[in-house]
Amino acid sequence: MLDSQPWGTIALDAAGAVLAASARAADLLQRALPAGIGLTGLLADLVAPDALARDALLGGVEVAVDGAALWLKGEAPGRGANGGHAGNGDNSGEGGVDLVVSVVDITPLREALDTRTSSLRFLMHDLRSPLNSIVALTQLNENDREAFDRCGGMEQISQLARYVLSLGEQFIFSSVAEHLQKQDFKRFELRSTVRQMIPQLEVSAVYCNVSLQLWLSDGTAVWVNGMRNFVARALQNVIDNAIHASRPGTAVEVSLKTVDGYADIRISDRAGGLPGLHEKGIVTDFESLGKKTASGFGIGLKLAKQIVELHGGTMHAESNQGEGTTFVLRFPRLGGTAARSKTVSFADLERMLGGGGGGPPE
Repeated sequence: MLDSQPWGTIALDAAGAVLAASARAADLLQRALPAGIGLTGLLADLVAPDALARDALLGGVEVAVDGAALWLKGEAPGRGANGGHAGNGDNSGEGGVDLVVSVVDITPLREALDTRTSSLRFLMHDLRSPLNSIVALTQLNENDREAFDRCGGMEQISQLARYVLSLGEQFIFSSVAEHLQKQDFKRFELRSTVRQMIPQLEVSAVYCNVSLQLWLSDGTAVWVNGMRNFVARALQNVIDNAIHASRPGTAVEVSLKTVDGYADIRISDRAGGLPGLHEKGIVTDFESLGKKTASGFGIGLKLAKQIVELHGGTMHAESNQGEGTTFVLRFPRLGGTAARSKTVSFADLERMLGGGGGGPPE
């Protein structure tokens, strides 16, 4: 029975000697585990003897074996309410089981943790420069207003802060997306989501002297399947970018309409157009924009595209009559031809998450 378990099992007596061990435990530890030999001696080349003491095993011990990470976790045999051993007999006597050690392969968890730790280090490194610049600008504001204005003043602080926020958002999105499951995707109404974003961004628009306009063709509900907060964040990033890139006195227009089973959200500005847009006609690569700018605009667009693609949609930028840029965020909607073929979008999702399976429930 023990050999049928995905983890290994080792039974130890009170002296720490092996009473019995499953074949899986021997395979994971890559060595024989003969009865009567102390576990500390058997694993002496892997871990210090003190680390395999009874109390240490009860807390759990990580052991590295040929590149694999193993977790050794001991448990004392079950005891009844009166403090005695559960069951018909008492196993605490001579030759009885004192500790049952489970051997579990945690290599994927260790690799994920190492990757997350490395990502945090990179994030801290990337955050240091803009945060130091913000501190320096605040000191200039107090001591030398002329130099503060020459360095960009409050607008420069705003751009640096937006860049910091974009880096944090990117990290949070990546962390959450790794663990998304189908059940995390819920049916929600896209029209109301778009409508609710406008008041939240009006303050920024007024500050930039930009008119924020919303155009909704009719009152028909537009249902999509996904994570509403993620979609709202994607919209906020694109609209906010358009506002800050626009010249004072111009307008940013937001519209929503359904096309062939999809919901298209169009965000148009008159900011002159993205780099390379006039030559290419359509831009889908926002990765390079994030590398070229320190304002956070490119990172925000990259994050928005990742969110849209996570929902089985697409995002691109096209010219707005030669005066600016129109960003098109397209989502499969429920009840349309695109929604009936949503297995495609979830296949994309599961490839990102390393899973498998079919499409979402209707």
